[in-house]
Amino acid sequence: MKRYTVFLKQVPRSTKVELDPDTHTLKRSSAVTQTNPDDLYALQAALDLKQKTGAEVVAVSMGPLSAETVLREALQRGADRAILLSSPAFAGSDTWCTSLVLAAAVRKIGHCDLLFFGRMSIDGDTAQVGPEVAAHLDMPQVTGLIALEDFSENSIRVSRKCGNKMQHLEIDIPCAVMVSRENGKLACPTLAGWRIAQQQEIVRWNETDLGLERSTVGLHASPTQVVSTSVPQTAKSIQWFDGGQPASEMIHSFIQPSR
Repeated sequence: MKRYTVFLKQVPRSTKVELDPDTHTLKRSSAVTQTNPDDLYALQAALDLKQKTGAEVVAVSMGPLSAETVLREALQRGADRAILLSSPAFAGSDTWCTSLVLAAAVRKIGHCDLLFFGRMSIDGDTAQVGPEVAAHLDMPQVTGLIALEDFSENSIRVSRKCGNKMQHLEIDIPCAVMVSRENGKLACPTLAGWRIAQQQEIVRWNETDLGLERSTVGLHASPTQVVSTSVPQTAKSIQWFDGGQPASEMIHSFIQPSR
């Protein structure tokens, strides 16, 4: 049976997130969370292809126990099973350590024809994790995926965004694809899907299950070191006008060419 693995991340829903003063990382427990938007499009791409190939779709998330909500949503939308990678040892992992954990999960799951990632997460904006996982697993990768055009037993044909142009590629499988929102529309989740999702088991794996040493993951193993963080301060100047003439004169002064 074919198998597609989709990686989803729990991210803050709001920009009002507290920062840990010691580690300079996000206090994820301080914010309302959601599934990373790009990851939902990756899931949808996998589910659409599943309808044509009959493949199994495995949803994977790395995070605290609260990340189970992300996996429940994936199950509700049509994923066949879900795995949560959760351990205190994973806390504070940068993209490198995160990719090590995700690659280890792929090896433990077994053969995967396609790995689906969202283009990037809204709380990091690095777009590094998917390509790094592909590199750890020594498999080809496609970034900026816009459409899965065709597939065969051993390859897929895709379109990807490349600057202002579009590329059409044929890639051998297994491979990893990073999906953009241009890939298509999200199907609406259903009540029946929600009921099924609540009854399904979510498997949990930690570093021991994945065969990883604690010293190789987490904040202290991460080569990315945050020296300091700050919140940008902005000041607005508001001026009220009694009529349209003063406003018109001010706009006119801005567009007048300098002499």
